[in-house]
Amino acid sequence: MYAQTPSTFQHADPAAAEWTTWATLNQTAGRGRRDRTWQSTPGESLAACVLVKPEQGMTWLPLAAGLALVRALRPLVAHPVGVKWPNDVQIEIDGEARKVAGILCEMRDGAVVVGFGVNLVQQADALLPTAVSLRQAGAEGEATALAERVLDDMRAHLRELAGQLGTPALREQIEAECLTLGLDVRAELPGDRMIRGRAVRLDDDGGLVIDTDAGETAVVAGDVVHLRPEAWQSARTGGEQAD
Repeated sequence: MYAQTPSTFQHADPAAAEWTTWATLNQTAGRGRRDRTWQSTPGESLAACVLVKPEQGMTWLPLAAGLALVRALRPLVAHPVGVKWPNDVQIEIDGEARKVAGILCEMRDGAVVVGFGVNLVQQADALLPTAVSLRQAGAEGEATALAERVLDDMRAHLRELAGQLGTPALREQIEAECLTLGLDVRAELPGDRMIRGRAVRLDDDGGLVIDTDAGETAVVAGDVVHLRPEAWQSARTGGEQAD
């Protein structure tokens, strides 16, 4: 584990052995999807990359990584944990789903670098209102011990799931843990397009199928916002929506 690094991605070598891991508790220039920054207080969150060399079903890897994280985090906290499509893990506290981890996968020379960040021990004033840490959700222990356990357990679960990429069995497991399914959502798509509807299932490639007024549409890339009931009614009538 690095004492400090701008990004664990800069160390990830596709020529390394599968399941090689690079990690730190002090990442100074992390990033997420669409080159968004991942900001963290030194010593309070985990940033890591795991090298995976799948033979099939690569489009399922971000969701499989999310499921692996759900299974790694669940024993540590006292609240429900689930996957938010396509690349977040959330913890539900007092009826609100808050982000505890994010995932970013990159292809490199036939391998996939699975990057992820996990909020470990931050207090509420160090996080956005939509985020949460393991500590806030009831996890005990120091940051280093939590990080080591999360790394070990996540990697073990992902090893098991990697052999199921692209199979109906994996889709069934992810759908069972996906907080997005069954909710009214707004999908913000490339090209400034937007659709609204109910998330009903995952397709054969891991895309999110949304039932809209115009029929079902599969979303394969974009940001998905979970709408509150009042926001959905407002959206249907052309008013403002609050997420």
